[in-house]
Amino acid sequence: MLNLWLKVCLLCTAMLMSSMSVAQQSQIEKKFYESGAVQYEYTYLNGQLHGITKEFYETGEIKAEMSYKAGKLDAKKEFLRDGRLINELRMVDGKRHETELEYYPTGELFRDRQLVNGVRDGIEREYYQNGKLKAERTNRNGKRHGQARGYHRNGNLQGDWEFEDGLPVSATLFYSTGEKWLVHSHFDKNGNLNGKSLEYNKKGDLMAERIYQDGTMVERRRRTGFWF
Repeated sequence: MLNLWLKVCLLCTAMLMSSMSVAQQSQIEKKFYESGAVQYEYTYLNGQLHGITKEFYETGEIKAEMSYKAGKLDAKKEFLRDGRLINELRMVDGKRHETELEYYPTGELFRDRQLVNGVRDGIEREYYQNGKLKAERTNRNGKRHGQARGYHRNGNLQGDWEFEDGLPVSATLFYSTGEKWLVHSHFDKNGNLNGKSLEYNKKGDLMAERIYQDGTMVERRRRTGFWF
């Protein structure tokens, strides 16, 4: 009698464990285009999206790849038909952190930038078609904030700017050969040049003063002798 009771208990335990194992098994579900090609491939666990979900172009190329945890999106990548990455997303503390990429029509990388909840926030870079860096700037809450730099095609610094909440507060521009050219230090509260800027020759000598009003140069005082 005792042996029979033990056998029943063991059988019940085995059935329960088997049931739990089935319940925890992942399930793959597919959705199709009218043509019959696979459009989506979902992975579920306990009835919730969990693991990798894939989206395909009708011609078969991978279009997007999403990672879910217990029904919630954790990460996502989006691709062009040729396999180039155009967007990469990851969830951090409930916020959507994205890297967005854009390309020239000929295929070279044109821009990559960071976004938080769909708003530009973080580093943004632009490139020449030869792959060299063209510009680099920092954004905060959708506005330029902090340092921004532009580069000539030869790689030399073209401009060094400072922004606060989307407005320029200072800027230094350079010749393509690397020497300092213009120094703008008088911006008004609207981000317009108002006041005196300094212009230099390639030897580093002060060459002229530029006078600006509401962003427009109204006078250029060229240096002659020892003064203007």
